[in-house]
Amino acid sequence: MTSINSQEDFLRALSENPLWKEAVRAQILGEELLQLPARFNAFIEEQQRHNARFDAFVEEQKRFNAEITAAVKELSATVKELQRQTEELKELHYSIDRRLTVLSSDVALAKAGHARISAIQDAPGIVMDLNIERGLRLKYVRDVTRLEIADMAQNAAGGDIPTNELRSFRRADLVIEAASENGPCYIAVEASFTGNQRDASRAQRNAALLTRFTGKPAHAIISSVRNDRHAEAEIAAGNVLWHELEERYMAVE
Repeated sequence: MTSINSQEDFLRALSENPLWKEAVRAQILGEELLQLPARFNAFIEEQQRHNARFDAFVEEQKRFNAEITAAVKELSATVKELQRQTEELKELHYSIDRRLTVLSSDVALAKAGHARISAIQDAPGIVMDLNIERGLRLKYVRDVTRLEIADMAQNAAGGDIPTNELRSFRRADLVIEAASENGPCYIAVEASFTGNQRDASRAQRNAALLTRFTGKPAHAIISSVRNDRHAEAEIAAGNVLWHELEERYMAVE
């Protein structure tokens, strides 16, 4: 039997008897401390697996971030292209709008010009309409020439009639001379595709000036395809007569 009399004997006995050493170790450390190395190793293994998963997540996130960055760059390029195309569309729209405005103005001028030609061609018919509407017995004589109208305006220049009114009178669409039982009279005609207040006012003013310049009666007429509400009001009030131009007869042959 081993005799233990000192610390050295005890330590030597533990060294020579592994089972004693384990028993003493278990007695001193207890179950919790004895399991600590195994638990620590298990923790390290679990942490390593977690770290591997985290590293994979980081790599996936990097890939996702790279895809997002690429998508943002592509979207930015798309937005810039759309902005460029939008500017081009704006310029195209402005150009089309400007052309349509010019075209609309040209069409309006063409309509007005054609209405004037149609009115001049139907001058005898205008006299007939006046007879029917006003119960008169006028007879068409002739269209007053522009030279005669210009002479009237020239003779009145320098008086109390504003220059712009004389200029407008000189450019009257049509002035007709007619014969009545009481002598000559005149008809001031303003022609337009759509009659408006301006046409009615010019016709009335020109009729008043004709009476002033010639001392003869003068009638105001609008010759048009249709009229706006202002012209309709003037016609309804009896201030001007309407000579209707039929659109179907205004087509160019």
